Amino acid sequence: MVAAASGPIVAQGLEQGEPNLEVYLPDNEVKPGSAETLEVNVGNDATVRTGSGEGVTTARGVSVEIRDAGPFEAKSGETPIGPIQDGQVASAPLQIDVPQDVEPGEHTVTVQVRYAYTNRVSSGGPQRLTASKTHRIDVVVPDEPRFEISDVETDVEPGGDGPATLEIQNVGSETANQARATITGGGGVVVDGEVAEEVLGDLEPRESTNVTTDVAIAETTSEGNKPLEVAISYRDGSGIEREARPETASLSPAPEQTFSISNVEDTLSVGYEGDVTGKLTNDGPRAVDDAVLIVEPMSDSLHVEDTRYALPELEPGETVEFAYPTDVSGTADAGPRQLRFTIEYTSGDRSTATDGPISERVVVDDRQDEFSLESVSATVGQGESAEFVLEITNERPQTLSNVDARLYTKSPLSTTNDEAFVPELEPGESAEIVFDVSAADSAPAETHPVELDFEYDTDRGDTVISSTYKHPVDVVAVEDDGGTSLGAIVVRGMALLTVAGLGVGLWLRRR
Repeated sequence: MVAAASGPIVAQGLEQGEPNLEVYLPDNEVKPGSAETLEVNVGNDATVRTGSGEGVTTARGVSVEIRDAGPFEAKSGETPIGPIQDGQVASAPLQIDVPQDVEPGEHTVTVQVRYAYTNRVSSGGPQRLTASKTHRIDVVVPDEPRFEISDVETDVEPGGDGPATLEIQNVGSETANQARATITGGGGVVVDGEVAEEVLGDLEPRESTNVTTDVAIAETTSEGNKPLEVAISYRDGSGIEREARPETASLSPAPEQTFSISNVEDTLSVGYEGDVTGKLTNDGPRAVDDAVLIVEPMSDSLHVEDTRYALPELEPGETVEFAYPTDVSGTADAGPRQLRFTIEYTSGDRSTATDGPISERVVVDDRQDEFSLESVSATVGQGESAEFVLEITNERPQTLSNVDARLYTKSPLSTTNDEAFVPELEPGESAEIVFDVSAADSAPAETHPVELDFEYDTDRGDTVISSTYKHPVDVVAVEDDGGTSLGAIVVRGMALLTVAGLGVGLWLRRR
């Protein structure tokens, strides 16, 4: 006896079932202010209703798409992951952007899963269907310290080194205990020789601290922001060592300081000392308080004793005058000369930077005597004495002081007063100097030369003896009454003694 089986009668060879997809997110923590990839796992736990399940348990053409990103921003569209057989798991990488200000805690993200499957296989052929189901996954923003790094402030130019300051703030909801920062540079920026280790201490939520470290910027570094990577480690409330996501700060090298030179003038002439003057302007962008202007003559005939001119503190746009006392060789040719100026200043409080060289042109004039001489009284009678008066004019472009004039005569002229003194002569100023000149009885009635030189102090304090000047004295005839008076004899005797004394004096001054 055959017992009838209770329940439905199943046709021979019939397969019935369907895939059953579940979605889950094993690693569900994300960091605020970051781009994250959610590795969404899709597992197939198929259901078999009739038969062995062959052909009815596989989900084909599976794709996953974020339908509602919650507080996040979805950055990827529908993502295919292929077929998933019964008991298998496939992963779909879904990109999201996490806002910096997202609240800590769990946030729900809704995803949609689409797939095709066969739910029945029989002698009449398979039955193919498609399905679309939504699933919710929890994404967690940890309740922990988070950090923001300000842009880096520095006055260091390319080629310089010095301090750089950045601000680190805990923008998270928990205290970062015993926090430490490791700072490294890039793009031509070296931090503290290689890497800087800074102790931050405990940082409460919303608390910030400033960190100053040394940076060196390569001279060949291009313009634009350069990255500094800041890695922060700390201990959480349980004392467990944690590492925050590395942050990148931007360091912009300071623009190069520039200066300009204008109004360069000179009072140079062959064989004399003069001045080179001009104006220097700080074109910015920063104030400088320790700059030095350096001049370099491009000719051996010019000599500047002190080539370094210390500049005062200069704000951007401020101008200062400068002056260089300059000597010109007596063997120099008149004509133009080139000077090169360089400005040294401190870059970033650690190194010396330069701007320049800046080339300027000066002109050396022909040799010109210090004084011009003009006769006021230059006539003496035969056998007589007279005042010899000259007007001297300062032809130099500087004030001359303590001008000591000396007169030198030779037979048939003599003098009993060979020295005159002028306290000071400004450029172009004139003064009279007075000497005594005597002529011998036998002096021819004609023009005779005398010589003069001058010893004087320049405005630099140097004492100079001039070259020798020659000037004419006119001897005029005197009528002879046929007699020789006692006075004439005395005058002739004094004249002879004076000539001897003048010879000794001339030898001493010119020795």
